[in-house]
Amino acid sequence: MAPFSTDPVVSVRNIEISIEGRQLLKNCSFDIQKGEFVYLVGRTGSGKSSLLRTLYADLTLDAGSASVADFNLVELKQKNVPMLRRKLGIVFQDFQLFKDRSVNENLEFVLKATGWTDRSKMKSRISEVLMLVGLAGQSKKMPHQLSGGEQQRVVIARALLNEPRILIADEPTGNLDPEVTEDIYQILDKINRQGTAILMATHDYSMINQHPQRVLKLENGEIIDSNEQEIKLVTIF
Repeated sequence: MAPFSTDPVVSVRNIEISIEGRQLLKNCSFDIQKGEFVYLVGRTGSGKSSLLRTLYADLTLDAGSASVADFNLVELKQKNVPMLRRKLGIVFQDFQLFKDRSVNENLEFVLKATGWTDRSKMKSRISEVLMLVGLAGQSKKMPHQLSGGEQQRVVIARALLNEPRILIADEPTGNLDPEVTEDIYQILDKINRQGTAILMATHDYSMINQHPQRVLKLENGEIIDSNEQEIKLVTIF
């Protein structure tokens, strides 16, 4: 068993991020502690998705330093990116499920890809995560047989398979109606209460006002942290 650590699950120092020559973030620093729930907000194009992609090593830093789940992103070799991602859960807005595979087969694919070989343990873990997201008994259904909210639950279940230290969610409720959005928030809150940190990019200020948590706001290439100053939540589309 790994020794207990009080280090932040995410630690970012003076980072810069650019896309196609356009600087999105400059001199940004923040930490996310174990078990925290943090919203990431900002106007469209402010760099929310790019920041999240950087944290799971899909983009590289232009400057600064960052560590995620004890992996140093600056020194991280490409061959070790899968090891980092086993410590993370990633939830996408557009689901990215295999449409020709059942719920069970979608989840089993991830387990096999991350080194699981014992079929009984795989079956047990799939049952556990489906029960956690309220989809017990749905494992044989195909994605097209599920509603949008149910598909997002499968995506969350998939992200939980390897018991991640942090769940990184990019607009997970962006395509869902308010009632389903509330259901998804409650699932994420339940996961958070069990000890998994959450970093969730969102445009849904009504959800933030209803369920207040720490907020990181991207504005003019910099990060404003609600732990350090008040953030006014106004429409940002």
